[in-house]
Amino acid sequence: MHRIDGPTRSAVLPPPAAAGTGNASPGYFGHGNPQMGTPPTTLDVDWANMVQEEMCGVVENAGIALDKGKRNQLLSALLATFVAKGGGSDFYLGQAGDFSLPLGGGFILKGGSVTGSFSEGSVDIAFAKPFPTACLVAVPIVVNTSDRTDRDTWAQRVSRTAAGFRVKIQWAGTTGNSADGIDWIAVGN
Repeated sequence: MHRIDGPTRSAVLPPPAAAGTGNASPGYFGHGNPQMGTPPTTLDVDWANMVQEEMCGVVENAGIALDKGKRNQLLSALLATFVAKGGGSDFYLGQAGDFSLPLGGGFILKGGSVTGSFSEGSVDIAFAKPFPTACLVAVPIVVNTSDRTDRDTWAQRVSRTAAGFRVKIQWAGTTGNSADGIDWIAVGN
């Protein structure tokens, strides 16, 4: 990204014209109508400078020097601003649908799914990215994709650490019950 650098550029940012000098509010670009003598919307210096400075400001505020040869700087700046500065932890969305979302006060919400068929026993669930300090709450939810009422299966949280938690799958009734997966949410800091 770069500021305009052609031979007719202005060396200083000119002051904008007074607001509301157009005919319509809020104001949109128009195609015009040559048959009716209505010209299309022209881009003026105020609008172009505003767009340029808004975008360059995002890049520079993220600590990235403008570079004419790079065409991903606005995206890089947005990621640096919303991901790296998100309450001390990254926003993360994994390909498996797991996520990590910074909350206020230094708390982080995580969630995800573990797929598979789980018999009665323990299942260890690891976070893609551990909590910086501790997992405060972990809530497992048994998945029943078959929608069968005879699957009386539940999950209990056994233990938790900053890196993950352990779940005990149990069921009442007949053998052969199983969980089709585990959805989960966790909060930590």
